[in-house]
Amino acid sequence: MIFRAAMVITLSTLLLAFGVRASEKKASVVSPAMIIQQQIALNEILISIHRLQIDFLDQGAREALQQAQQSLNISIHTLPESLHDPEANNLLVTVVSLWPVISKHITWLSTIPASYEPPSATSLLRVLAKMDRQLLLLRQKIANTLPGNTGKPRFLEQALLMQYMTRDYLSLLVSEQNAKAAIASQMQLKTLANRFDQRMTAFNDELSDHPHAMEPVQQAHAAWSFIHSSFEKFPEQKTPDLIVRYGKRIVSNLSSLQRMF
Repeated sequence: MIFRAAMVITLSTLLLAFGVRASEKKASVVSPAMIIQQQIALNEILISIHRLQIDFLDQGAREALQQAQQSLNISIHTLPESLHDPEANNLLVTVVSLWPVISKHITWLSTIPASYEPPSATSLLRVLAKMDRQLLLLRQKIANTLPGNTGKPRFLEQALLMQYMTRDYLSLLVSEQNAKAAIASQMQLKTLANRFDQRMTAFNDELSDHPHAMEPVQQAHAAWSFIHSSFEKFPEQKTPDLIVRYGKRIVSNLSSLQRMF
């Protein structure tokens, strides 16, 4: 009995300690890098949905959608319950309130049998775009409160830009825009690609001799070199599978770089 009681006390102590640590983690300050990681997971969801719009039988897209959902769900639950700044707090409340509804719809979409007629994802995409916008505003609000350039997540920003391009590329393939709007969207996509190329080249030049960062930055640069022309030649040349595959590789490499600095 004494041994059992000791075990209960020890277990209770551990659970209490874990609860305190979880509470402390929950109350931690939100950083721009943390918000970008949530945007990356959210945009992976958008990319996966567009892939399903192109091919509803794409099992890889379904698995990627479920993985991104799990990643964002974990990340959302690490957010604090409130923020001192009223404007930032309103943005936080909106993000947290949108997620349960979005998550249920993602579960539904990712588990519909492939033999069924593909459902419309317009409403879900619209709500996801709203959540992405709220996260962007929250990140900007938080960044403005930081002194100087503290913790500038430039590699994560580049990773997110890669996802924006992938998302927009796939969106153009499934959209039904008129000719004028389509041309404007294509020009914007190529502008983003040129911006990404300039930053990628600068990263490669800066870190080419770095003992640890050299490998991931060169891998990301090589992957980008392989798909850069796909953006330049769109819509005459359409290579969505390559964009998704190498874009994901670039995001992974850039995320590794961020952890080194």
